Amino acid sequence: MTDTLDPGLTGSSPRLRGRTFCRSVRWALAVVAVLTALSASNAAAGVGWCRTDPVIMVDGDIADIFVSAPLDALLSVTGPTQIVVTTPRDVHAVLVLSTPGFGRGEVVRFEQSPSLKLGADGIDLRIEVFVPATDDALPVLVEFAPRILGILAPVAAEGTANDWISVRVVL
Repeated sequence: MTDTLDPGLTGSSPRLRGRTFCRSVRWALAVVAVLTALSASNAAAGVGWCRTDPVIMVDGDIADIFVSAPLDALLSVTGPTQIVVTTPRDVHAVLVLSTPGFGRGEVVRFEQSPSLKLGADGIDLRIEVFVPATDDALPVLVEFAPRILGILAPVAAEGTANDWISVRVVL
């Protein structure tokens, strides 16, 4: 007695299984081609951004200062990102965490101004950012985001490299 498989038990003949396999491979290749084309077109349409994120503390409240620029900023930034945080008099502010600042570092400075007020509404702050670069047209986005709820809706200002960008907020 010879051991042969009954085509009825395997569900199909070898020739039918071969055609089904080829059809499956063609479908899989078509799906891969479509997904590859879609991902390539989405990648070309998008612009990559890089971001620095020094963290400060103002009278016990922690906040992030996000400074964002296109990915090519890493090639055109020529020095450390300058950040000046100005508070009212008698307000304690410190740097909690610094970041690499587009590969050139960051310099965070704290100043006080009598024109800013400390009141029932909160603490007036002015955040100023300067990103030195070879390209004056390099777009820069500055966002101030107090931790917890403020990080969901930061206060923002846009500008370009080699110009001071200022954000006024009440913390």
